[in-house]
Amino acid sequence: MKNWSRKKRWTVGIAACAALLSLFVGSVLLGFINVFHAHEHCIKNTGLTLRTYAGEHFGKYPYHTNGFGDAIVEFVKEYSPDFVGIFTAPGDDGELLKKCVKSGTHMPDERCSRMYVQGLSEASNPEIAIVFDRYPTRGGDHSRRPWGPLLRDVCMADGITRVIAEENWPEFRRQQIGLLVTEGFTRAQAEKIYEPMLKIK
Repeated sequence: MKNWSRKKRWTVGIAACAALLSLFVGSVLLGFINVFHAHEHCIKNTGLTLRTYAGEHFGKYPYHTNGFGDAIVEFVKEYSPDFVGIFTAPGDDGELLKKCVKSGTHMPDERCSRMYVQGLSEASNPEIAIVFDRYPTRGGDHSRRPWGPLLRDVCMADGITRVIAEENWPEFRRQQIGLLVTEGFTRAQAEKIYEPMLKIK
């Protein structure tokens, strides 16, 4: 570098500073995006709110004869439209659920981005998942990033939450189907709950 001209040294120095500044700004923006998205689909709030509901409804969790989508609609209507996020997975803006809550129309189960397992109560096996993301997200809800691992958020019947890596999902699914059968679900019902979903239809 000692043979470089003063102009060349300045050019290289400015380019290096610009590169460092770009990295810094990118990091700040990424952090801002993560903060902005934090709790947008927070499944911890799902567990807490479901426990509150059960406490006010003789230990029972929401149920609707038209399907779990309508059970979610009734649940959100009873509490607050702001709770749409706790029943939608990352990548789902919740617009359809909001419309159904506002108009009182049917929410098709197949359009729900989070699965809600009806028929459980506070007395159910706490190891059973009551709500879970129907498809994985890179980095999960709180650390979404294009290079992140594929993760799914899960809320258990006792309100405790877990994050399941996609490579562990087949075994988790197998165990959950067994637990649901033990709880009284038919195997066909349990397997339908865990049918693969790659995207919102």
